[in-house]
Amino acid sequence: MRRAPARPEEPGSDPVELTRDQRYHGARLVASAAKDADDCALLLAALGLAAADGVAEPPPSATT
Repeated sequence: MRRAPARPEEPGSDPVELTRDQRYHGARLVASAAKDADDCALLLAALGLAAADGVAEPPPSATT
């Protein structure tokens, strides 16, 4: 079976765009599992998240 070659990604493009809710919960989960602040920062960076994603006001769906 032949497949079309994958399109090259543009520099800086993110193939997966997370919702605000996903970013919030992801950052909170990482923070709860991290050993310390440095570990948390490293894990967040690896996932493309920022500490501010979990500190901001929770998204509307997170409050219910």
